Amino acid sequence: MKKFLYKLVLFSFLLTAILSFILIQYGGNVDYFYLKFTTPKQASFIIGDSRSFQGIQPKVIDDYFNNGEFNLPMFNYSFTISQSTYGELYTQSIKDKMQLDTKNGLYILTVHPWLLAQRENDNFEKKIFSEANHPPHNMNFVSMNPNFEYFFKNFNFFHFKALIKQNSELHKDGWMEEKNLPKDTITLNRWKENQIKIYNGFFIRWKKCEYRMQELQKLIVFLKSHGKVVLVRMPVDSKLLNLEEQFWTNFDTDIEKIVKKEKVSYFNFSKNNIYPTYDGNHIDKFGGVIFTKALCDSIKNNN
Repeated sequence: MKKFLYKLVLFSFLLTAILSFILIQYGGNVDYFYLKFTTPKQASFIIGDSRSFQGIQPKVIDDYFNNGEFNLPMFNYSFTISQSTYGELYTQSIKDKMQLDTKNGLYILTVHPWLLAQRENDNFEKKIFSEANHPPHNMNFVSMNPNFEYFFKNFNFFHFKALIKQNSELHKDGWMEEKNLPKDTITLNRWKENQIKIYNGFFIRWKKCEYRMQELQKLIVFLKSHGKVVLVRMPVDSKLLNLEEQFWTNFDTDIEKIVKKEKVSYFNFSKNNIYPTYDGNHIDKFGGVIFTKALCDSIKNNN
């Protein structure tokens, strides 16, 4: 019995050591979100879904505002549309990740109709939220390295085959880099059609939502006490934009009401889009540099 227990303890120790090594060394390759929960608490944030997750680069912001104007470095706390939606759960996770003594942070909140829609599994009166079982909303520890809570709660997000290919990488500043995008138009057009199909599904199942708009405003009020808040609508393909405008015809007007009341800036890059996307929905890493610099120009010129 003692030998068995000894072997069990030894096996558990070795397994934990191997897992810790993989998570620490390759966490950014095998999981799209893991490093977001191993890094320290942060002062400034990019908040949103996969559009900002890939399209707004913290390093570009850090280099641009290098005179101490804001409390940097910037951290990208965006996820994907499956997890990201404005509400009390996302707000609480941001608070958990934030250095609460920050007074001069910069907070970039990306907005579009799908981020503020009521989803088919939402029941706000009963406090039932479709995002509740997804990261970051299901996490208690958001700054622990290695983070075993994340591993056990969100194991389905890990892709250990990515250790070999490493086609994408989550950087420690929270930005997701897609490294090897295809160059042939056939594949890219197929990806674009798939994105349109996905959002057509949202169009059918989701609806515009006052509750999430109110929660966005509450988040803005909270963040304003810690620094400068700006709202951004990112560029997308015209087909996706047309779909969004059909889904929520007065979306920009509704956002501008909040912006005016809270006295924050709103930069709408969805019109006259000069920033191409590789799948209709996401800017690649090269276009992301150009777009992020343009966003920084807008922030600076509206100070």
